[in-house]
Amino acid sequence: MKKRTKPARLTRKQLLEGVPGPDGGCIGFAAPGEAGSVTTLLKAAADDLETGHLDALARGQCGTWLLDALDGVDLGEPLVRAAAAGDLQRAAGELSLPLVARDSEGHVLGALLAVPSGVVVAGLARLPGSQQVVLLSMLTYAKIKAVAVSEDARGRGIGAALLQWCAQVYWQLDYTLLFGEFDTERNLGRYYTRQGFSVLGPGQTIDVGSLLTGSPLHLGAGPGLTFFHRWQPQEA
Repeated sequence: MKKRTKPARLTRKQLLEGVPGPDGGCIGFAAPGEAGSVTTLLKAAADDLETGHLDALARGQCGTWLLDALDGVDLGEPLVRAAAAGDLQRAAGELSLPLVARDSEGHVLGALLAVPSGVVVAGLARLPGSQQVVLLSMLTYAKIKAVAVSEDARGRGIGAALLQWCAQVYWQLDYTLLFGEFDTERNLGRYYTRQGFSVLGPGQTIDVGSLLTGSPLHLGAGPGLTFFHRWQPQEA
C-alpha cells in the first residue's frame, strides 16, 4: 500500500504572506485591517456568529498563538498562564484561526473562522478533573465556525482551499479533530464529503470525551443543523 505523503510544514511567515490559492490568488492569515471584510462575509454565512473572535482579530489578538506555534512555540504555556489569570476568553481568541482568500490584487474573496468549541468546553467541565481536560480540549479539538465566499467568486475552489489550509494548520499543530455544522436546508453534505469530512445523519453523534477522560461525551448537530467532522489522518 502506498504511504500517504505528508505536506510540507507550513511556517508562520508563509501563512502571514499567503500560500498559493485558486486563480492566482492566495490563502493567508487574516490581518487586523481585514476584520471588517471577514465579518461581513462570515455573518452572511452564519446567522449565529458571535463577533468576539472577530473583534479580537481587529485588535490583533486572534490566532497569534497558533501563528507562533507554527514556528515551534509551545501552545500549552500561554494557555496555562491565561487559565491561571482567569482569562480563558482571551485564550479562546488566540487559539482561533481566521483565514482569508485574496485575489491577485489583495481583495478578500472568502473567509474561514475556526475556534475552540464552547459546547465541548462546557460538556467537559462537568466531568472529573475538568480544568485540565478543558485546557487539553482547546489544544485537541477545533470547530469550523463558518466558511464563506463572495457570490461573484463561487465555484472556483476557494472554499475548498480555505478548508484544506485550515486542516493543514491544525494537523501540523497536533490537533485531533475538526468539526462544524451547517443549516440542513442548505444541503451541503456532498460538498463537505468531497473535502474529506464525514457527514452525520439525524441523531448521530461522535464521542469527544473518551479520548481525553475515558468518559464518553457525545457531540452532534443542533436543531435544524447537520454535523460534519474530520479526524486527523493516521500515518500509514
